[in-house]
Amino acid sequence: MKTKWMLTIFGIWYVVEGISVFFTSGGFYFMSYGFGIFCIVLGLICLMIRNEHPSRLRNSILFIFFLSALGISLIAYYAQWNGMSMVSPVGYVIPTIWLFVAIGFLLASRRSSSLPKVRNLQ
Repeated sequence: MKTKWMLTIFGIWYVVEGISVFFTSGGFYFMSYGFGIFCIVLGLICLMIRNEHPSRLRNSILFIFFLSALGISLIAYYAQWNGMSMVSPVGYVIPTIWLFVAIGFLLASRRSSSLPKVRNLQ
């Protein structure tokens, strides 16, 4: 999958997930709303950098996205293993999706890291 399409899909997914937090949380819970805002901002960043040419800044942003998605995946796996999430094995689906998103960001940052090199004309 091309990096542009991957960033478009993840950007839309992050924005939809961030908006859905506001409708699914019961009452005002700061951490869930903070996560919703965080997801919306990540989605907007994905949508804004999708047409940029490969650069070190873009690769750094994609690597930071990898770290954040990996952290969310590991926390979700920890919650599932300790029984704080779902009791059934279906609870492993969401951490696995986040893990695939993290791997996608890592592959996208590594794929676009081949920047054009300037020849030394001596």
